[in-house]
Amino acid sequence: MIQQPVENFSDIYEPTAVDEIIQVTHCQPYLVQLVCYEVVELLNRDIRRNRREADTAKATAQDVKEVIPVLLERGAQYFRELWTSLTDSDRSLLRRIIHGETPTQQDKGVVRKLTRKEILTPEGNAFQVPLVQKYIEQLLEEE
Repeated sequence: MIQQPVENFSDIYEPTAVDEIIQVTHCQPYLVQLVCYEVVELLNRDIRRNRREADTAKATAQDVKEVIPVLLERGAQYFRELWTSLTDSDRSLLRRIIHGETPTQQDKGVVRKLTRKEILTPEGNAFQVPLVQKYIEQLLEEE
């Protein structure tokens, strides 16, 4: 989906960019597509601005990191829907994790549920999808 979204698609990604896309999206299809779209847009702007040859432009891991604020904005509806679909106890646990707390035994059921939803790791102390974590961090900063 990243390197061959359509037949005969040019190889525009350095291996580190592909790794970064996989890491920040945890291979969730919508997020992969959103990241790739924004990276291509970034490359196209750079090609036009610097009059570079399109066939020499390669996306880097830094390019992926650079588009993250745009992703959070463009994907806001996706992230907002995810957040609002959670229960108060789900959101409470995620807030605590963002603030560096470790889940307790009482959180076990919530951790299991959020693991099935691919939000937390089975240990419950980390997010599976860094973009989801960044969105929640941003959301909590704005509260």
